[in-house]
Amino acid sequence: MAFGNFPAMNETEMPQPPRHILLSAMKDEGPFVLEFVAHHRVLGFDAIHIASNDCTDGTDLLLDALAAQGIVTHTPNPVSTGDIPQHRGYQRIRRQHQTDEADWTMVLDADELLYVNVGNGRVSDLTALAGPEIDIIALSSMNFGTGKGMDWQPGRVAPQFTKRLPTADPHNKPVKCLSRGRGRWWKMHNHHPVGYLLGPEVTYMRGNGEVSRFPATDKIWDHLRAFPTDRITHELAWYNHYPIKSIDSFMMRRRRGRGARAIGDEPQNLRHTEQYWMRFAGARIEDRRILDRYGAETEAEMARLLALPGVAEAQAETERRYGALIAEIANDPDL
Repeated sequence: MAFGNFPAMNETEMPQPPRHILLSAMKDEGPFVLEFVAHHRVLGFDAIHIASNDCTDGTDLLLDALAAQGIVTHTPNPVSTGDIPQHRGYQRIRRQHQTDEADWTMVLDADELLYVNVGNGRVSDLTALAGPEIDIIALSSMNFGTGKGMDWQPGRVAPQFTKRLPTADPHNKPVKCLSRGRGRWWKMHNHHPVGYLLGPEVTYMRGNGEVSRFPATDKIWDHLRAFPTDRITHELAWYNHYPIKSIDSFMMRRRRGRGARAIGDEPQNLRHTEQYWMRFAGARIEDRRILDRYGAETEAEMARLLALPGVAEAQAETERRYGALIAEIANDPDL
């Protein structure tokens, strides 16, 4: 049957919805991986590609178990002196999985959870608001602090850490981007893509729908690494960031070093100081929106993943190893 002047299409000819993919690079994030994966599957990402390097807590074992069931892809990411682990990981993922063919790509860390405040809360509800001229959707962060106890506890992050900073706090200036694909970019970096290939200007939409442009010859870092305080916005979407969690997890973060700094570029842990902890530990605003909107679905998806062969065992092993590493840190006077 045909409608108007258009012939009927068979199922294989039907237009496909935009394909959304998520990239991440991880090291020693094992206990938090399952929530990260389940949450973003609930949001509708069609594929999740994760690279891991030098893991000592079993993160790689859990990723292997999830990859064996087709839930994620896991790209081993061996690094050498001079390599930036995150950048090397994204490069390997793009080469192995042809991610540039996706319609939209986002890069998030294991301590970041996307929140979509429109439609049904799916990533496609957000990208549907971007006209064809939009190359990037640039989203502000929403930073969360610590919980009641200082000890690491197994379980989901979002229910344990529900206090955040004010929306316009300067620490919410960092930006993460959904970037339109199909051959637009030379490289993917943690906060934004690099090297626009299709024209003289980059067009981006902020989290309130406002559209701006800048010359493609400019460094994207100068425009989309962090917004000025008066341009922080959390209307259409944002990403929850859990930079410190418990003091145990914060010390684990110090121990593993920075994924965005070159290997051998010492010292690795200058960023994660007592001052860094205090920036976020004072968060006082209760915010459970991520639980209200996605909590039940994420719990159900985590339960489904844990029922897959090998996943529960790998989850238990990474929690065991993570706990053992925390005990080592507690007994090490140099950490």
